[in-house]
Parts: sequence; structure tokens; C-alpha cells
Amino acid sequence: MEQILDEADIICSTLNSAGQEKMGILKNNIEVLIVDEAAQSTEPNNLIPLLYLPSKIVLVGDPKQLPATTFSMDTNVTKYNRSLFERILCNKVKHYFLDT
Repeated sequence: MEQILDEADIICSTLNSAGQEKMGILKNNIEVLIVDEAAQSTEPNNLIPLLYLPSKIVLVGDPKQLPATTFSMDTNVTKYNRSLFERILCNKVKHYFLDT
């Protein structure tokens, strides 16, 4: 497993699977991290692959579609229902939206 991960140019994983111990070999070896549907996952889930200290992060998603998926009514109070994508937009970090 370590050899496969070490030699791979591209690795696809869910956010939660990125936190598995066997993925630890990737630390400091990720050049670009791409998170798909980033506007639909909670902020803590988006933080999991950041443990690997990627050089660049691309969050892909549409904040006008589905919000971060949660099952508790209290998430509005705690902001647990907010995605990292949404936090970045709220803090006026430069972003790009496709127009086609």
C-alpha cells in the first residue's frame, strides 16, 4: 500500500478516508489537493486532508446549491453546517466562479 501511494501521481479519496492511518505516507507530498463538492461538506470534514499540508488547495463546489450536510437542528447556532468553502467566501478570499 505504501509503495502504491508513494508512486502514484493522482490519488482519489473521500474526505473521511483521507484521515486513515495508511494515508500518513502522503504528508508533505501532496502538491495540489482538489476537493469536489466542497460547498456541501462540513468545515471539519474539509479539514481532514489538510493534514497532508498540500502546496495548493482547490475547492470546487456551488454555494448556491446544497449546503453542508448535517442532521442536527443546532448546527445553525454552532455554524457546524457551514462549509470551508462558505467560510472562505464570507472572509472575502479571492475566488473564481465559472460563467459557462
